[in-house]
Amino acid sequence: MVKYDTEDELNVYDFGDISFTARWQPFAYVPGKASATFFGTLNSKTGVSPYEIDIKEQLSTGSGYYSVGGGLSMSKVLDPVVVFGSLSATYNLTEDGLEQVRGARLLEKVEPGFGLSGSAGFAYSLSYDISLSISAQVSYSDQTVLTFSNGDQAVAQDQMTGFLSMSLGTRVSDMTIVNTSLGIGLTEDAPDFSLGISLPINFSGLKE
Repeated sequence: MVKYDTEDELNVYDFGDISFTARWQPFAYVPGKASATFFGTLNSKTGVSPYEIDIKEQLSTGSGYYSVGGGLSMSKVLDPVVVFGSLSATYNLTEDGLEQVRGARLLEKVEPGFGLSGSAGFAYSLSYDISLSISAQVSYSDQTVLTFSNGDQAVAQDQMTGFLSMSLGTRVSDMTIVNTSLGIGLTEDAPDFSLGISLPINFSGLKE
């Protein structure tokens, strides 16, 4: 992950939080019918924690705590369009044993709140090799409580964020599709924009 702060001229190049996802489709796909998939996620704290850095001199690349979540996604093919949507909830685990200096106080514990999110969109096949998808995401994050060594507490207020994402899928081989995405923030608490590129990685020997 690469982050750059233009105001303070700070930058960081490091790993972000690694996440694991398991999916289960209880019913076989039936043409013309909506398809439902349940999923569960585990997010690690492998990135640089925002609660273990000098906040005046460094940037974080991770959340700083573990979280678990689950939800339901649905899709339906309306050839040549696929419409989709999802709902999910996340529980964030408390992180303690911290020793971060914040002004004249020492941060010891962080109690992040729960999260809710939903998304909806569609994907359109422009050709055999090119597809375009557009989706909107809305998420809610509960308040976070920070506890200091002197017993003081600070509360970060809850947030509602909205994001519009556009993704272009390009087939580069019979088995590989590269996705390039652009996201635009729709609310004050959302990032202004994001850029991303994703592609599958195959490990020889794991798949025949």
